[in-house]
Amino acid sequence: MKPIKGELIRTIVNEAGDEVGQTNLDGTLIKGHYEIDAELKLHHKLFFRTSGALTKINCITIDHTAHKITLAVDGFSRA
Repeated sequence: MKPIKGELIRTIVNEAGDEVGQTNLDGTLIKGHYEIDAELKLHHKLFFRTSGALTKINCITIDHTAHKITLAVDGFSRA
């Protein structure tokens, strides 16, 4: 799935600040499916980076078939 022009993209980064994936606002994974899997297997923390600020992702679930992630940030669940 390619991002739609003008759509807000969330960048997913690891603890080192390296980009490992991208999602749109509704949580659809656009880029980094395998990289995120690898980071989770290594028990690395993942963060969203928007406008330079980092927000820790407390919970992330990946539906491999739908390429959809569900996340919880700061105690609020979003899909």
